[in-house]
Amino acid sequence: MGTALKVHPSFFKEFATKTWVSPAEVVKELVENAFDEDATKVLITILNGDSVCIEDDAGMNQEGVQKFLLLGSPHKRIDTISPKFKRVRTGRYGTGRLSFLTSFEKMKIRTRQGTFDKSLLIDSNSLDKLFTGNSELRELRESPLKRNGTELTISGSKVQIDEPRLIKEIRKLAVLRHPLFEVSIKRADRFREWDFSSAESIKAPDIQGHRIPVTLDDGKITGEIAIARRPLSDDERGIAIMIGNHIVLRTSFGFDSKLSRVTGYVRCDNLTSRFADKSAIIEDEEYERFNKQMKILVLNTVIPSLAEYEDVLITREESKIYRQLDKVLGQAVIETLESQEEIEGYEIVETRNANLSSGDTSSIPAEVPSIKESIDLENEYSDIKRHGTSAVGSDDFGLEKSRQKYEISTVPAEVQAASGIIPSGQTSTFAEQTTEITTTRIRKPILKKTFVLKKVGYKVIPYEDESDSRYSFVNENVVFVNKANPTYRAESSRGDEFLLRHVMNIVAQAIAEARHPEGKEALELQNRLISEAIRIHDGLSRSG
Repeated sequence: MGTALKVHPSFFKEFATKTWVSPAEVVKELVENAFDEDATKVLITILNGDSVCIEDDAGMNQEGVQKFLLLGSPHKRIDTISPKFKRVRTGRYGTGRLSFLTSFEKMKIRTRQGTFDKSLLIDSNSLDKLFTGNSELRELRESPLKRNGTELTISGSKVQIDEPRLIKEIRKLAVLRHPLFEVSIKRADRFREWDFSSAESIKAPDIQGHRIPVTLDDGKITGEIAIARRPLSDDERGIAIMIGNHIVLRTSFGFDSKLSRVTGYVRCDNLTSRFADKSAIIEDEEYERFNKQMKILVLNTVIPSLAEYEDVLITREESKIYRQLDKVLGQAVIETLESQEEIEGYEIVETRNANLSSGDTSSIPAEVPSIKESIDLENEYSDIKRHGTSAVGSDDFGLEKSRQKYEISTVPAEVQAASGIIPSGQTSTFAEQTTEITTTRIRKPILKKTFVLKKVGYKVIPYEDESDSRYSFVNENVVFVNKANPTYRAESSRGDEFLLRHVMNIVAQAIAEARHPEGKEALELQNRLISEAIRIHDGLSRSG
């Protein structure tokens, strides 16, 4: 018996099922395959939660089917540009067509191009036979497609298909930004060929922001980096590294803490991703060179632009109302602070006075106003001490005020004469009326008091994202308002005054949630009810 090198049948199954890990990743891979073959439209239909059909308008001829069935063929790497639309292909070896085995039992393939059509079935048994070098596929006797195109139905899902997650994953695809490529999705109980009724278009997220074009290394590195208006999700954050039209990974090039609002992409076709895992880059000399140039760009261009992003992002039309909003917020009373008093020092002032009963100033003549003023101030201070309130005026910006406390002591007339405060034997009309002339020594400690008004520490920044169902959210004392939300649009259409009130309400809710988190659910319910009421009202208005 001869010695031979053989391939175990489990190798192919292991190779296929260890590369992709979820139904969403499987569908993403098949959508990218449609792009590589010059499709302009893709329709994804979820059937009963365990089957998915991916249809496109790019059919295969006999040669195309042979290439599709030749696993490991480098034709995509050799023919990197698609024939019709000259697209840079995302795949390399065609191994993605095996990815369905990660989460599904079988795949049915139907394709047509002109007069040629074919229907085939691939399942795990087909892979078990590949160790011989060939695996005959079962051809199905089905009516041909009604159009040129390809239909891939993957069925027997091992897990429940999560539609929101599937949409979220597909939105990450860079090919969605291509002008001649559209992807739609729907759920149906029964499959109908190429039926777009009730289908929802899946669009790449539109992240508004300050954009920085990238052209480095004589055009070998190209792309666009954006400083986003709103905080980014984990999926959006970071600069995507692309090889061809496929995003390999997202990174901040070591500046994670500083680039929380930075997104975008850079493409460098000289980089190489791993054979079976396109989410990892081989860190060779070409990558080290690329990484060094990107770090210089981030340090010299991106980071300095971050400080200016707010000024760039708010349009002239919006700036007027948001300046007005800041002014109103600056004067808002959000809490009454219990005043704290600190004695900063004393100043002693001497003035002539009479030994009168505390609080009685009615009999003091006008010619000695200093005495009346001193006792009035003392009475005012006593009242403050009793009631814990402040009568000190304040400006609109919360500046600190000072209060004077007056301590009064009585010095007999003979002591005053002996000390030279007043000449010996001198009298006055007032002294004759009160029987004794005294000098009042006033100690004036300055009591530092905190102002009762405090400026609201929130800033408002608008953004516009139709895919974001929120109409506002808070991040680090910044209230982000979604202009695409129906509530915002309804208020803005009524004029600046109504829009101002609307945004003020959002800020008030943000403060309420921060200070009283137990009321958050009630506020969310209120917002949903308001949004639903506006939606119904708009619908009735249109129908009327």
